[in-house]
Amino acid sequence: MPKESTKPRFVFILVTCTFISALLFISLRVISYGYITAEDVMRHAAKAVSGKSWGEILVLRPEITMDSHVGWHTILEFIYKITGFSVDNLVVFSIVFLFILFCIVPLFFLKRPEAWLITLLIMAVANFSVISRIFLGRPFIFTMAVVLALGFLWPRFKIKPIPWPSLIILTVLIALATWIHCLWYMFALPVLCFFLAREWRAGFVVSLCTLAGVIIGMIMTGHPIQFFYQTLGHFIHSLGDHTLVRQLVYEFQPFNGDVLVVIAVLGMLSWRALRNAWDIKVIYTPIFILAVVSWALGFVVLRVWYDWGIPAVCVWMALEFDVFLKRYVDSLSTKRVWIALAVACVLFLSITSDYNSRWTSGRSVQYLSAENPVHKEWLPEKGGIVYSNAMAVFYQTFYANPRGDWRYILGFEPTMMPSEDLAIFRNIQLNYGTAESFKPWVEKMLPEDRMILKSPFKPAIKELEWNHTVSGTWTGRLPKKN
Repeated sequence: MPKESTKPRFVFILVTCTFISALLFISLRVISYGYITAEDVMRHAAKAVSGKSWGEILVLRPEITMDSHVGWHTILEFIYKITGFSVDNLVVFSIVFLFILFCIVPLFFLKRPEAWLITLLIMAVANFSVISRIFLGRPFIFTMAVVLALGFLWPRFKIKPIPWPSLIILTVLIALATWIHCLWYMFALPVLCFFLAREWRAGFVVSLCTLAGVIIGMIMTGHPIQFFYQTLGHFIHSLGDHTLVRQLVYEFQPFNGDVLVVIAVLGMLSWRALRNAWDIKVIYTPIFILAVVSWALGFVVLRVWYDWGIPAVCVWMALEFDVFLKRYVDSLSTKRVWIALAVACVLFLSITSDYNSRWTSGRSVQYLSAENPVHKEWLPEKGGIVYSNAMAVFYQTFYANPRGDWRYILGFEPTMMPSEDLAIFRNIQLNYGTAESFKPWVEKMLPEDRMILKSPFKPAIKELEWNHTVSGTWTGRLPKKN
C-alpha cells in the first residue's frame, strides 16, 4: 500500500522535473551561444540603465509625453537598482525570464504537462519563428502568457457559482499585462470570440475581468487618461501613417498564411476523426475561434497572429494532447516519464540547434561605443542628434551607450518622430534610401549631429564626410571648418 500511494506523486514529480529542466536547459543553452538580437530587448534594458525619459533619448512628436511600457521598465529598473546588473545582464534576464514565464504557464493547468512539451515541439518544427519570438525578451511575451492562462481558465467561468479565485487571477493578469505591455485594446479580440462561440456566461465574466483589469492596469501607470490616449493614438499612427505596406515595421505587415501551422492543426483534427473521437465542440470553442480569427487578421497584421493566434493554437493543441494522454496512458504509468523525457530531448535539440546561425549571428555585430576613442570622435557631440533610416542603429547604439548625451531621430517606432521628420523618413523608404532622399535631413544637421547608416558601401551623400567606424556601419558628419 505505501508504495502504491506514493507512485502517482513519484510519476508526477519526475514528469514535472523533466518539464522544468527542459525549459531551463533550453534557455541557458541559447544564452550560452551569446545570443542577442537587434530588437526592443536592447532598448528596454538600456532605458532601465539610462535613468532618462524617452523625451531625453528620442526626438518625439509633441503628443508623446509618457512611457508606454511603464510596468516593464519599472521592473527592469528595480532589478538594476538591487543587483547592479549591466545592460547585458538585463537583456539575459529579460530573455530567460519571459521565455520560461510563457512556457511554464500550462504546468499549472494541464493534467499531463508532457502535452505542452509535444505542443512546443510541433511549433518548433512547423514554424520556428514562433520559438524565436518568445526568445525576444520583449514585454509582449507577458501578454502572450496571459492569453495562455485565459485559454486554460475560461471553462471554469461556465459553471456556478462563480469561481472567484480564478476570476481574480485573470483580472490581475490582465491588469499586469496592461501595465507591462500597452496593447490593452487587443483584449477586446478574445472577448469577441467568446460571444462568437455563444459562451454567454463565460463571455460576460471574461468581459468584466478584462474591463476591470484594463482599468486597474491604467491606474497603475500613474497617468491613466494620458496612457489611454497615447497608446490608442500610437496604435492608429503605427498602422496608418504610411503609403506602402513595406514601409511598416515587419510585425505590422501581413503574413503568408503560416501554412505549416495550418497543416498541423488540420492534421490533428484528422487524427481525432480517425480515432472516432470527432466532436464539433472541439472547434466550436472561444479559443479555437480566437485562433481562426487571429489567423484571418494575420493577412492584415502579422502580429495579431503571433501574439494572439499562436497562443490560442498552443492552448488548443495542448488540451488535445492532454485528453489523448489521459485516455491512453495511465496516470500511474512510468511511460509518462519516458514520453516526457524523449520529447524534452528532441525539443532541446530542435530549439538549441544553431541552424543557419540563428542564435549566433549577433556575435559578429560591432557596436559604436563612446568608450572607444576612435568611435567617440564619430559619435554625436553633447546635445546632438543621430539621423538614420534603420532602427537597428538606434537599438545597437543606445544599447552600447545608454547614457549618451544625444538623441535619436528614429527609435523603435517611426511614427513617434515629429511629422516633418516622419515625412522625410517615409520618402527615404519610398525611394529605397537614395542619396537625394536624405537631403532634407542633411540640411537640418548641425556640427554636433551625426548620420549613421547601415551599408556595405560608402553612402553617396557628398555633403558629409564619412567614416567606416565599425563593420557595416558608416558615420557621417558635416565637414569641420579649418
